[in-house]
Amino acid sequence: MSNGAGRRVDTVIVGGGIAGTALAYYLAREGVEDIVLLERDQLGSGITAASFSGVRQQFSTPLEIELSKRGLRFWKTCEVQFDSPCPFNQCGYLLVTSRPEVMQKFQESANLQRELGAGPVGLLDPAGVHSIAPWLATDDLVCGSYTPEDGRVTGTDGVAALAKGARSYGVDIRQWSPVTAIERRADGYRVIGPKDTIDARRVVVAAGLGSPALLEPLGLKIDVFPLDLHFALTAAALEGRTVPLTIDFDTGFCIEREGPGLAVSMLLSKNPPGYGQQEMLESWFVAATRRAPTLVNLGISHMLTAPVDEVSDGHPNAGRMEEELWVLAGFAGHGVMHGPAVAELLARMMLGDPDETVDLEPCNPLRTAELSSENEWMATPIRESSVPDELSKSRETN
Repeated sequence: MSNGAGRRVDTVIVGGGIAGTALAYYLAREGVEDIVLLERDQLGSGITAASFSGVRQQFSTPLEIELSKRGLRFWKTCEVQFDSPCPFNQCGYLLVTSRPEVMQKFQESANLQRELGAGPVGLLDPAGVHSIAPWLATDDLVCGSYTPEDGRVTGTDGVAALAKGARSYGVDIRQWSPVTAIERRADGYRVIGPKDTIDARRVVVAAGLGSPALLEPLGLKIDVFPLDLHFALTAAALEGRTVPLTIDFDTGFCIEREGPGLAVSMLLSKNPPGYGQQEMLESWFVAATRRAPTLVNLGISHMLTAPVDEVSDGHPNAGRMEEELWVLAGFAGHGVMHGPAVAELLARMMLGDPDETVDLEPCNPLRTAELSSENEWMATPIRESSVPDELSKSRETN
């Protein structure tokens, strides 16, 4: 089925990351036949492979909390469900702040998380934070929000498991098969690429950052834009200790375990002009001098940059664009965590059997800023970063 020749299929899914592969599995499991998944490279080699792959329940809106609960359940049962290696590292998540107004928001979010059955989540005083992470300076902290049952996975483990499941139901998965265009046809759509050109009744665009470019020629736009996440890997550190994935919501300072060392980064929703790897590392050291002074002498072994599929309001895009053209893209860096859960919900919606307990309207890809529901403020800690100013001051004194 290449170069325009071959039979017509029911469904083409464009994109073989965690979300697209999960959707293929859930549609096939529900009885859909004749599904073709097209991935431009190797399965999971895009944003999924670049993800930190944290799985946390600490969000501030009912939808994101529900997706997190379902995502956590998926990752903790994935290995058994698919008989495929998928270890879960239960290291916990620790969010900290020195600002009373953020502490209040942590408290409100924790109350909502508990009300909706997430957690356990604990609000810690400085002494409690020190007991969990003694390498942090806690003298100026007012609060830490801690979920000990959260943790980290390897996103591509989940892709491999879901692909195994999808293939068992007959899904045709084609790697190294890029898509360059989608055309409307009288009876559906034509998906065009240099290797495969396929006619389909239904198409789902799950191509991550490549999704807008495929939709724009059709006159369709979605809120997905790139954000470069710069991070560094350190030499061996905090050996023999469990390191919660830790985020300082005052600065975006972030550390997590990566092998014997740490992965360190600054989590921002928008990078300042000229903000590259070196600027990130300098700003991280500025933040670490205040928040984790015992870590400032760590040697850096690697510098890396990973793309994030950012969205404006913290909610993914999942829904119908027109007729039988659907989209599943833009997870604000949380695709590994939420992708499988959203894919399962979207599969049910596509088949006319939506889960009545979950309102996916905040994920409507046709939503506008005016009609958007409340933003998920915990998706990214820093909306307007003060770190570049602090970095400038640090440079002025040197």
